[in-house]
Amino acid sequence: MTHKSNSLLNILWLIALVLFTPVTGLILNSNVFSARSILLLLMWSVVLLVPYVLTRRKWLYVTAASLLFADGLINLFHWIVLKCPLNASSIFVFLNTNWSEASEFMAIKMTPLLLLFIPYIALFIFTIRHIPLLSFKAKGEIIVWSALWLFVAVFFADNIVHQRFLRLAVPDVERAFVSFFEESKEYKNLKTRALYNIDTKLTTNDSTLVVVIIGESCNRNHLSLYGYKRQTTPRLQARNDIMVFNNVISANSNTLRSVMNFLTENNAERHRSLDSCTHIFDIFHSSPYKSYWLSNQSPIGLWDNGVTSLAQNADIKTFVNITANSSKESTMTISLDQRLFGPLLSALGDTAKHKLVFLHLMGCHTQYNKRYPRDFAKFEDKGDKRTRTVNTYDNAVLYNDFIVDSIFSMLNAYSHTHNKIRISAIYLSDHGENVYDEGDYSGHDYSDRIPNANVEIPFIIWFSPSQSEYAATHYPQLIERQNTPYMIDDLFHTIIDLGCIATPCFDKTRSIVNSDYDDTRPRLLEDGNLYEQKN
Repeated sequence: MTHKSNSLLNILWLIALVLFTPVTGLILNSNVFSARSILLLLMWSVVLLVPYVLTRRKWLYVTAASLLFADGLINLFHWIVLKCPLNASSIFVFLNTNWSEASEFMAIKMTPLLLLFIPYIALFIFTIRHIPLLSFKAKGEIIVWSALWLFVAVFFADNIVHQRFLRLAVPDVERAFVSFFEESKEYKNLKTRALYNIDTKLTTNDSTLVVVIIGESCNRNHLSLYGYKRQTTPRLQARNDIMVFNNVISANSNTLRSVMNFLTENNAERHRSLDSCTHIFDIFHSSPYKSYWLSNQSPIGLWDNGVTSLAQNADIKTFVNITANSSKESTMTISLDQRLFGPLLSALGDTAKHKLVFLHLMGCHTQYNKRYPRDFAKFEDKGDKRTRTVNTYDNAVLYNDFIVDSIFSMLNAYSHTHNKIRISAIYLSDHGENVYDEGDYSGHDYSDRIPNANVEIPFIIWFSPSQSEYAATHYPQLIERQNTPYMIDDLFHTIIDLGCIATPCFDKTRSIVNSDYDDTRPRLLEDGNLYEQKN
């Protein structure tokens, strides 16, 4: 065999090493696999080989192969265990997981697929023992390498110019770690951030109560209120005092980014660091409001990392789910959302003239079968994996229907004894959940494009009788907007509007209850695609 053919064969071993993980991912879960990941790995392989091609020092080839192997090893483990590429959320979970949790998790996720590490490691050893003779000397070699480097340079330059290098030109593992460190820095700065004094003015003399119910992982396509085939929302459907909005989405596919967007002035088109942008508590603390944060989500760990830091600015903070030692552990335990009823009653009993109350539900968070009590197990937890998953999720939706309806009823009862207080309440979910709606898997992970199920959410507004009279005058078009496009990263402005606060931070074109709301805004999702163009 000639040197040229031997070098070609040896470079094929390196290519096989690079492709092992993405091809495994394609086989394991094609629904969240992105063909771009293969292209990126091959292009970065070309970049890493530059020093070896120019110098022919073998240790540089071994270094390049080792870096590619390490990248693939991390992602291979993630694909095998979670059926998706590594992301920043997984890193947060890992760092908030103790040894006991990790052991239990691996016991649950133990699979024969872990044996794939054996051929992958063997392939790496074979690759570094068979180093190809690559160079930049012969005319043909110069042409090939120049063409490859030019292609990579143009691709990178295009993404840099369009400010999408991290999102579209960096492999999964490196992108996850960069995002993790960037977010960690923001959350660290957020913890030490003081409340801003904002120029505000209250535009009403009436007593006001604004309630925001933040649901979790609720896909509106599993609510019979939105036409789902199963009766999962009988209580809400029986109400005649709610406005149900049918065209509302989240820009994000996870709790942290979604909540941190809609509780700040940030939105899909504009992002400022969390410690420098204006937060909802800046606005309400600069006006005569007393604020509450009542949460059934863990105050530590991934999902409430930044959210907890922001929530600490509320006047009254109540976390009822404090038995777990981390956010991951909290999802494995049962903490029913009805535990928030008591704290809500206490908040209603407060005599403050103006109140803002947030309730952060556990909602339909995985593990679905731990989100509801036994008497809400309408759909049996048996059958194959798909059937069990859908059934338990629908039970969680059924229980969520009870929770949201109960909160509206509590507010309604309160309004009858406090008829001079104008009460507004919004229920929404932070994001959706793909429960075998698109593809053969469940969860809210994605690779290249966000499934609609991950962002299509319920959005409901309830007004007390006194607030309904006010709304009829000030929000005359609201009843006609139930099919109007809206994205919840603008909730910041809607809450301010309902709170009757005038401030330069308020943009009336972004509040769905305002007569000047702009429904032509393109809805840009976190994957860089427009929701309207996907449908």
